[in-house]
Amino acid sequence: MTQRIYLDYAATTPLCDEAREAMMPWLSREFGNPSSLYEEGRKAKEAIDAAREVVSSALGCLFGEVVFTSSGTEAANLALIGAAIAHKGERRRVLVSAAEHHCVVNARSLLERLGCAVEMIPVDEFARPLMPPVADDVLLVAAMHANNELGTVTDVASIARAAHESGALFLCDAVQTFPWLGDERWTVGDLAADLVCVSAHKLGGPKGVGALYIKAGTDVSPLALGGGQERELRAGTENVTAIVGFAAAVSASINDPEQGSRKAMARNAFRRALIEHETPKLHLLPEDVETLPGHLHLRFEGVSAESLLILLDRTGVSASAGAACSSGSIEPSHVLLACGWAEAAGEGVRFTFGASTSEEEAILAATRVADAAKSIALA
Repeated sequence: MTQRIYLDYAATTPLCDEAREAMMPWLSREFGNPSSLYEEGRKAKEAIDAAREVVSSALGCLFGEVVFTSSGTEAANLALIGAAIAHKGERRRVLVSAAEHHCVVNARSLLERLGCAVEMIPVDEFARPLMPPVADDVLLVAAMHANNELGTVTDVASIARAAHESGALFLCDAVQTFPWLGDERWTVGDLAADLVCVSAHKLGGPKGVGALYIKAGTDVSPLALGGGQERELRAGTENVTAIVGFAAAVSASINDPEQGSRKAMARNAFRRALIEHETPKLHLLPEDVETLPGHLHLRFEGVSAESLLILLDRTGVSASAGAACSSGSIEPSHVLLACGWAEAAGEGVRFTFGASTSEEEAILAATRVADAAKSIALA
């Protein structure tokens, strides 16, 4: 049987042992509603409070500045749309980096229905925002910490300063970087952000849970109304099991400071092996462009991403490209289009490596990738 090699850790990660162990009691014997006043409910509430303490500590913020959500997408929507609803003054412009995740870019239509004018911030060829002056009618500026497709890192603190100088809010999608930027730990203070989105399943936690940091004093209106959970910012009975798993995964990640180095070793081994195979018309990002240690984006000139990914799946390699549409085919990447790569937007493929990916796996995967690209090019 062909050994499968998973190289799409930017999409999701396996559940880590620490998260699985922490979640087990809440999948079996523990079941209380955290809004209930009796013992079972109090125990669930205490578990959420303990988890919030872990996540807020990792973010470097106050306990009450963390709101648990169902995902990074919901966190981004709560930040964007909640801010637009909460602010009814003259500030009705929203500036969004053109290379943002779909959960930010696709909020545009609803923001416009709420009376906001949404403008896309152009990006350079590596998806880094080219910030225009921020006028005093701008409500919010949104830019991600690291691009989910290219893996390129943005100096978001400088964007935050530009936003704050005009009195605008700054939203940062940090889903790909929480809680590490390479080998460095960061806090919301380093990002200088008012709103920060994070997600559990990118760092070994369960799917279906994320969090939004809301800086104290920042006005955000709830999108879900009900029993007043999460300090009346996100109604609905909390997913105690997932929240507990999220916190356990965060703790496990923080306790593994060498993970970035291991990802980089696997990524670099993959890159070297690809180059050694002398695959025709291979295009890689320049090595002097700062990217996350586990990311490698490439394209083979004239080889469609869809064809390559289908063949790689058959040969046991899992990777990804742009957004999948409802038919299951691959659309040209909006990120690459924003970067000015119109002719190559349907060719980009992303390989992302986990802390457990071995150099041997990376080299074997590179061989399969090279062989697949060559066979498609010769077809």
